[in-house]
Amino acid sequence: MTISYPTVSPLRCGYLSPPAWKFVADAKEGEKLTMPSMAFFIQHPASKSKIVFDLSIRKDLTKYHPGLQKHLETRHPLSSQDDVKSALALGNVEASQINYVIMSHVHWDHVGTPSDFTSATFIAGHNTGKLLRNEMGPDLANPFFEPDLLPADRTIELPAVPSSKASEVFDEAHGWYWQPVSLIQNAIDMFNDGTVYIVDSPGHLPGHLNVLVRAAVNKWVYLAADACHHMRIFNGETDFGAWTDEKGRTTTIHKDLEAAYKTLNMMRVLKRDGLNGVPVEIVLAHDGEWQEKHSDRFFPNHL
Repeated sequence: MTISYPTVSPLRCGYLSPPAWKFVADAKEGEKLTMPSMAFFIQHPASKSKIVFDLSIRKDLTKYHPGLQKHLETRHPLSSQDDVKSALALGNVEASQINYVIMSHVHWDHVGTPSDFTSATFIAGHNTGKLLRNEMGPDLANPFFEPDLLPADRTIELPAVPSSKASEVFDEAHGWYWQPVSLIQNAIDMFNDGTVYIVDSPGHLPGHLNVLVRAAVNKWVYLAADACHHMRIFNGETDFGAWTDEKGRTTTIHKDLEAAYKTLNMMRVLKRDGLNGVPVEIVLAHDGEWQEKHSDRFFPNHL
C-alpha cells in the first residue's frame, strides 16, 4: 500500500524583539532577540484535512487586551503585517477551509485571531480553559489572558496525560487516546495512521503542545513551539535565561523548569537518534536563522 504523507508548510507571519535576558543565559546587556513567531500549515491527504498549528501574532494589535499594550512596547521592533490568514491566502487557502487549529499554548504571540477560523475545531492542552480564566493559582495568573479566546462549542481541551503507559479512548469520534511513541511519553495519533501526532510537551506553560509529522518515508518534522526559544539552547551552547522575581525566587520563561529540561532533552535525543530509525527535523517557533535558511520552503511550498 502506498502511503500519502502529510505536507508541512511554515507560514511567514509576524515577528517580535524581546529582551534577550528573558530567553538566553548569555545575553549581553541591552541585547534584544528579533525572532519570528512561526505558524504551520499541515495537509493530511488521506482525510483531506487542513490543519494549522499555532496562530502567531494578531494582525490588529489593538485587539489585544488593553493592558497588554505596554508589554508590546517592550517587544519592538514588532510586526503583525503578515498573519496566518494572509499567509494561507498566498496559496489560495481561506481560513474558513481549515478543519483543525492546534494551539501550542495561549501566550499572546501564538494566539493570533481565532475568530478568522469559522469552521475549525480548536485543540488545546489540558487546563487551557482554567489558565485563560486565571483559575490556576497566582504563579500562573496573567491579566492579559482572554477567557473567551477560543469558541466553546468548537474547542477540544485534551485531558491530563495518564500515569500509566496509555490512556483509555477519551474522544470516541476521533478514536483519540494518549499513547507513547518511541521515547515520546504521551502523544495522540490524530488520524490513527501514524502520520500526525499531537505531543504533550510540558514545561513552558500548562498544556503546552508540540506536533510531530511524518513528512516523508525518510523524514519526521517535530514542531517544537516554545519548548525552546533558541537553537543555541538546544545545542547546549547556552542555557535558559533566568532572573530573580519579586519574591526572591529564581525563575525562567518556563513555568515548570524541570519538565522543560525533560522535554528539551527528549527533543535532543530525537534529533540525534531519529525516531525508529527515521531522521527528525526540529523546528522552533522562534528560530529566525532557520526561517532565513529555509525561506524557500514557506507556504505555498513545504518542508
